[in-house]
Amino acid sequence: MSSTTTSPSKNDPAPLLAEALEPLTKPTVTTLSDTVTTAVQKFTDLAKQQHEQNKSKDEILEGFLWSAWHAVFDAAGKTPVDQQEGLVQFMLELKKHDVTAKTKDSEGKEVEVVLDSGHGSKLWKDLPLFGWEARERWNFIDFDSSPSNEERVQQYGWVGFLARLTGLVTKDIKETLAEDTPGDFSTYALWSLRDSFEAGKFTAADGSLEKGADAELASLCVKQASLWIIFAGEYLWRLSKEGRDLPRRLGISDQRFVDREWKGFNQERWAVWKKGFEKAQGWVVGDEAKERVKAAVEVMVKLG
Repeated sequence: MSSTTTSPSKNDPAPLLAEALEPLTKPTVTTLSDTVTTAVQKFTDLAKQQHEQNKSKDEILEGFLWSAWHAVFDAAGKTPVDQQEGLVQFMLELKKHDVTAKTKDSEGKEVEVVLDSGHGSKLWKDLPLFGWEARERWNFIDFDSSPSNEERVQQYGWVGFLARLTGLVTKDIKETLAEDTPGDFSTYALWSLRDSFEAGKFTAADGSLEKGADAELASLCVKQASLWIIFAGEYLWRLSKEGRDLPRRLGISDQRFVDREWKGFNQERWAVWKKGFEKAQGWVVGDEAKERVKAAVEVMVKLG
C-alpha cells in the first residue's frame, strides 16, 4: 500500500504512534517487556488526549483509531515475520487495558467510563476498527499480478502478523464455536488456504502445480498460506474437527471443489490443504518458501 507524504499537523498523533512502536520492530524485543508496556501506555495516553481535546467530536477519536492501526500495520509490514513477537505481545497487552474518561451520569454525578469507538466497541479490549483496517490491508494482497519486492515484503509481514496474533488470542479459547474474539482472523486463514489449493489458478486438485502456472507467484501464495498453519495451525485444526462454518458464504469452496459445498472449516477440507502442502514441497521455489512449506507439513502431520 502506498502512502502520500504530507507534513503532520500539530495535533497529528501519527508520528508519536509510529515512534512508540519503532522499538518493537527490532530483533532484540522477543518477550513482553518494558518496551511493550511503554508502547501500550503511549497509545493509551494518546487516546485519552484525543478524547479530552475533542470531547464533542466522536469522529476525532475514530480518526485516532485509524491512525493507531495504520501505525501497527505499517510496523508489521516492515518487520520480518520471525521478529514480530514484540508487536504481537503489544497487541495482547493492549487488549488488557481500558481507556477511561470522566463524565457525568443522568443525575449529574461524575463517573468514570470506558471509551468506545462510537460503534459500541471498547478501547482497547475490543480492538475497535482494527478488523476494518486488517480487511483494508488484505484487499491489497493480490496474486493476479506480480507485486514489487517492496509490496511482497510488506504483504508477507501483514499476513505473518495476523497469523501470529490469531494463534495467540485463540490459544486459551475452549469453545471454538463461540463468537469470534477480537484478533481472531481465522477467516483470512481459510481464504489464504483456499486461494492456494482450491482456486485452480496455481494448483491442480491433487496439489501439484497447475500446468502453465507462474511458479514464483504460486510459491508466494503458498508461502503466505503456510504462515497460518505454522502460527495458528492448532486453532485451525480445532475449527476443522468441530466443523466451524462461516456466515454469508464467506467460507464456500472454490473452483476445484465447488461440488463439495463447503461452508467453512471441516476435516475433508483440512485433508485437501494438507495434501496441497505435501505436494508443494516438490515444486515451490525459493529457500524461504521451501522452509515454510516444510514447517507447515510438519505441523499438520503432528495435528492429524
